[in-house]
Amino acid sequence: MKKIVGVGFFIPSEEDDYIKFDSQSSLSDFDIAIFYPSFSKTNYRRDYPTTYAGKDLYDHESSIQIAENALHWANEIKSMLDNSKNVYVILCPREDFYIHTGEKQYSGTGRSQKATNIVTGFYNYKFLPSNIGDISNSSGQIIVPLHSAVKQFYEAFQDYMNYECYIKPSHENPTVLFTTKSKDKVLGLVQKKDKGSIILLPNIQLTDEDKFMGELTKEDIKLGKIFIDHILKIDKTISGEFSKTPSPDWVNHKNYEIKEAELTKERIEEKKTKISQIEQEIEHLNLNLENQENLKGLLYETGKALENAVIQALKLLGYTTENFNDGTLELDQVINSPEGHRYIGECEGKDNKDIDISKFRQLQDSLNEDFQREEISEKAYGILFGNPQRLVSPSKRTLDFTEKCKNGADREKIGLIKTADLFKVAKYLLENKDEIFKELCRKEIHNQLGKVVKFPAIPKKSASTKSHS
Repeated sequence: MKKIVGVGFFIPSEEDDYIKFDSQSSLSDFDIAIFYPSFSKTNYRRDYPTTYAGKDLYDHESSIQIAENALHWANEIKSMLDNSKNVYVILCPREDFYIHTGEKQYSGTGRSQKATNIVTGFYNYKFLPSNIGDISNSSGQIIVPLHSAVKQFYEAFQDYMNYECYIKPSHENPTVLFTTKSKDKVLGLVQKKDKGSIILLPNIQLTDEDKFMGELTKEDIKLGKIFIDHILKIDKTISGEFSKTPSPDWVNHKNYEIKEAELTKERIEEKKTKISQIEQEIEHLNLNLENQENLKGLLYETGKALENAVIQALKLLGYTTENFNDGTLELDQVINSPEGHRYIGECEGKDNKDIDISKFRQLQDSLNEDFQREEISEKAYGILFGNPQRLVSPSKRTLDFTEKCKNGADREKIGLIKTADLFKVAKYLLENKDEIFKELCRKEIHNQLGKVVKFPAIPKKSASTKSHS
């Protein structure tokens, strides 16, 4: 009988068939591996309380382990597939996060020099081949088995199953195993890879970790044996489907051509060309959508993502604006208005607090350092963009800037702008061509330097102002 191992997946049995997901164990002794890539049962440590772009950031040591383990499992999986073995993946929720790369970026000189840790995006399915398809979170209970290979498995374990993810398959004609009720999402599939296959299955939990690590009952062990039997049946069916002999080269000679098959091949190529064209159009639309959706970052983002959303909004208001970094001085935004005013902006997002004096002081330092530059003859105005209570619906927020921050702004004539307020006017200007309103907004921002800026009321939309671009 084939030997099965669970990697992060608990099979209730008396066998030595469990490996931790955050280990670097070999799979060479096993015929089938079942992965459950959840980080909840690992020893990886988050860089608490630090986050990046609103997502978890793992500490330096765990970052190294995560990257190394992902590469390790990718190599182990490739080895299994090269040896005609199959790999199963139970689709637990996708976890997107950031890890440290180990690299640093330096800005400033002398005592004012700052070191910034470089991070990169990562996710818990990184160990899988990239052409498996895109895995996205979506949860539900109703799972429909489509393939005969999994119908008995589903009947036996449907009470233990739900779905936490769906797959957007790659263009390698996967065999679909499970879908949602409306068949709009793929919940499980088989992807032939090299000599073996990768099989993705909906989320299934046979027992919890505490019980697994304790004493298992006879019923638990019986359930584990039934599960293994069904996996072996699935494996036999899948391996049989892909066991056809590859066609030899000589069979492609003209003497053996089948006219109808050749016509079908031509039609397939035509469809592929159309698909390629549509994919390019979709890619272009996705880029447009991403740019448009980025504006929502004014409502909930912090850090670099908030800076980018502010820049996009300011451009809609008619400003020219960009990040500035000359290797010595780094500024969130350098903003120029058509009226000839020059501003320097700083952005700050807070989860559950007012925007406080710390970011205000940083803005003051930036204004002074900018003014010291040889090419600058006139000191810029300052604007502090704040996103307080960023994870609370804007209609329910009660905080903005601390009194100390407001007093400092009044004294230094620095504008205070709530990014949720900026979103309203930016959204209107994205959807409407209204140069008069743009100019009015810029005028109000300049006239209210030293205060929390109150934007003019949004005009009522009309057919004459609606943008069709």
